[in-house]
Amino acid sequence: SNACSDDGSCIPFEYGCTDPTAFNYDSTANTNDGSCVPYVYGCTDPTAFNYDSTANADFGGVLCVLVLEGCTDPEAFNYDEEANTNDGSCIAVLEGCMDLDSCNYDEGANTSDGSCTYAEDYYDCDGNCLNDADGDLICDELEILGCTDSEAFNYDSGATDNDGSCIE
Repeated sequence: SNACSDDGSCIPFEYGCTDPTAFNYDSTANTNDGSCVPYVYGCTDPTAFNYDSTANADFGGVLCVLVLEGCTDPEAFNYDEEANTNDGSCIAVLEGCMDLDSCNYDEGANTSDGSCTYAEDYYDCDGNCLNDADGDLICDELEILGCTDSEAFNYDSGATDNDGSCIE
């Protein structure tokens, strides 16, 4: 204020953030303009799962986590424990019998519930003989040979197929 002539020592005002601990510190500024912004640590990658729109610095131990799409519903059939973003692919658990050889196979089931039922030996699921050559509704494997003539001397009440051995 006491100078009466310019000796070339005047320094022009350079406005900016003069706080060296601020995110936007300006080393060329000589006058603080109130624009200093503190560091906000977080993930600054907008494609990351844990992106933080308020963060302005990645360092400080904060790591960005990649987006891993998949089914995030733990109750779903195809739950992916590594997924962090639901991609809409979840499939409901449908319990039922998944054994093609059972009588109650459920083609829509994706989880076995232990409910499978099976035909008895020599029969199909409807109770019909698989092999019944003489059509008497007794499976060939269960036929008992003997004399089936009740008038014969050697009649066998347990026989289901006459073997020609009847004695009159």
